[in-house]
Amino acid sequence: MAQPLVYGIDVGTTKIVAIAGRVNARRDAVEVVSIGEAPSRGLKRGVVVDREAAADSVAEAVEACGLRGQRVSVGIAGSHISSFNTEVTLLNRGRNLTITERFARKLEQEAREVEDLQEDERVIHVVPRGYVLDGAEGVKRPVGLAARKVTMRAHVVSGAVSSIQNLLRAVEDAGVTVGRVVLEPLASAEACLTASDRDNGVVLLDVGGGTTDIATFLKGALTHTAVIPIGGESFTSDLSYGLKIPHADAEALKIKYGTVLSGAVDSVAAVPFGGTHYNASFMSQILEYRAREILDYTRESLNEARVRDQAPGGAVLTGGGSLLDGMPELAETVLGMRARTAAPTRIKGNNKPVLKPQYATAVGLLYFGAKNGHSGPKGKGGGASSINGIVSAVRSWFRGG
Repeated sequence: MAQPLVYGIDVGTTKIVAIAGRVNARRDAVEVVSIGEAPSRGLKRGVVVDREAAADSVAEAVEACGLRGQRVSVGIAGSHISSFNTEVTLLNRGRNLTITERFARKLEQEAREVEDLQEDERVIHVVPRGYVLDGAEGVKRPVGLAARKVTMRAHVVSGAVSSIQNLLRAVEDAGVTVGRVVLEPLASAEACLTASDRDNGVVLLDVGGGTTDIATFLKGALTHTAVIPIGGESFTSDLSYGLKIPHADAEALKIKYGTVLSGAVDSVAAVPFGGTHYNASFMSQILEYRAREILDYTRESLNEARVRDQAPGGAVLTGGGSLLDGMPELAETVLGMRARTAAPTRIKGNNKPVLKPQYATAVGLLYFGAKNGHSGPKGKGGGASSINGIVSAVRSWFRGG
């Protein structure tokens, strides 16, 4: 029996991707049925700055994919995203001390309320990292086990209500219904990382158009997330300014000749473009400076979270910005760990267009839609999501807007 279709929309700073597909019953492979793209307008660094322009861009991608009227998972990022680790403990007074799905959800709800948030913040994800049952650690799936004292360790991700509201409004203006909001690096991780990667300890670095998103997994559990408000669009803007050329020309030059390894470029080498020659060394210096800035922020974030030395699996780079020549090599130098570029894996059928890093978030949204559903029980590990409340709350605000 064919699995039901699930849908996602990756609302990026440089492009919008709408996607439809089926995830198999084992949740270990996806078949992409349809995909639609459109240039992104009305967004800056993951935040909506022009609702009408953003809605038009989303509508263009939705129409190209054939999603109108569907219920979708939407990726979210931006500098308003923050996160923290917490733990909550509850006494189980249930019959036979058996931990139920209801008790597990109660733990998640407690985690949402442990730390005071700013007035404009709401929790997007509560991701369980592990459980302690009557002092016994290392439990990943507590439901069905017996314990009186249950502690859940979790990673909590929050975002600004106003920014989330603006994003959901723009998406629903395009003729679809938002079923859930998913932090973009978590979606990318679903598409690019294996269970072995997470167990070994790995840092996912999703270099998007407007932001660079970090997700760190240790011993199979999500441990650290962060959003850096710099992405691939900054590379293009820097080239445009430095070479005094139009933005579109700078983008074309970046794609065709760009590298972040300036030391490997001859100082007098020139590249032809549009009837003019440009100094390749100067171009690479511009790009390397910006790439180092992104990686320096990444290293600082990992150091502050005390996880940089705990990820033997190294760094996995994805997103369109990871395609810039030399990014893995520079990442190894700056971060002090092995690095590689990754694209979505476990793709069934003839889906070559999505086998690229820039489609990692979109493909990952399909896994979220299939694994978690829009009204079913929450998942486990890095894929768990707890935002039904925020989607309902934000949608209720739509009635007034």
